Amino acid sequence: MRVDVLVVGGGIAGASVGYFLAEYRTVLLVERETAFGYHSTGRSAAEWTAANCEGQKRSLALLGEPFLVEPPAGFTDRPLLTRRGNVLFAPPGEEAAAEHYYAQVSAHSPHVRPIARAEALAMVPFLRPEMLARCYFEPDNGEIEVEALHQGYLRGIRRRGGTTRTALEFLGAQWSGGRWRVRLGDDSIETSLIVNAAGAWADVVAERCAVRPLAVEPRRRTAFTFDPGFDARAVPVVDAIASGFYFKGSGRALMVCPGDATPSPPCDAQAEDLDVAIAVDLLERYTTLQVRKLASRWAGLRTFVRDEQPVAGFASDAPAFFWLAGHGGAGILTSPGLGQVAAAIIADRPLPPAALALEISAAALSPGRLGG
Repeated sequence: MRVDVLVVGGGIAGASVGYFLAEYRTVLLVERETAFGYHSTGRSAAEWTAANCEGQKRSLALLGEPFLVEPPAGFTDRPLLTRRGNVLFAPPGEEAAAEHYYAQVSAHSPHVRPIARAEALAMVPFLRPEMLARCYFEPDNGEIEVEALHQGYLRGIRRRGGTTRTALEFLGAQWSGGRWRVRLGDDSIETSLIVNAAGAWADVVAERCAVRPLAVEPRRRTAFTFDPGFDARAVPVVDAIASGFYFKGSGRALMVCPGDATPSPPCDAQAEDLDVAIAVDLLERYTTLQVRKLASRWAGLRTFVRDEQPVAGFASDAPAFFWLAGHGGAGILTSPGLGQVAAAIIADRPLPPAALALEISAAALSPGRLGG
């Protein structure tokens, strides 16, 4: 079997670039697990924010926003983005950090504004007033319908003539005669290009191709949900500015995250008792709620490279090997923007004018900036 492009990794990154590439290349997307999005994609908080992103992440989020607001015809039968807003606060003693945050973010996100304690409490009545030394509101923050977005990409690949397969592990590849000869489980294929979208396993995939790794670092993030005793669907995202702790409505339940970022080997991440306990303590410190029983708990791996910006570009030490890695927790919200930019780079096409207007560049995304 021969294909133009083999995409390794069936999460949101691989699915998005496969979707945009399938318009003019024959694409095979493979996933080791028995379901697409089993790891980070299926465990994402699904938050859209440009205000709380920096550098190329922010630009890519803005580039992809129109796709989420108005997806292509037939892509999905559900809205992909619902605005819900973001309340940000700082407790006493962290006023300087809050003011520094606002000074930075207001330079590129003018809709973010300071709000009075009373306004914050009107939106989130169970916050403790004495903990609200500084408050801000970001109205553009939204909830992404991850399943609809992910499945839209996968269906789009198939509608455009590509193939998606699960339960098929990438075992290695050798470059010979102008193409990659690849082992996928018990199968073998040939391809002109490998796109490495393997998330926490990105360096593993590279090593199996004799490509120099990028030192991609997975970091564990934990979350849980519980019944707060009321319907939480109207609760916006609420962030403690300095600590990374946040909570939000998740259906009728409340989802809580301690903001942890613990280095981890690539694995099926599980929530640790200590991280859950930290999140419970912070929630009960900042709000009047008490956690009696968890409805669910989980953890996922976000992946980072040294400068914590995404990587999308060809390896300098191997032909036709394309890195798509290091999304740093922004894989879902940047996927429409990064998917189309990566596809343009691969196909040697000009970047979309909107990408250039946002100062997105192949050089800024290239693994070459990291020596890879």
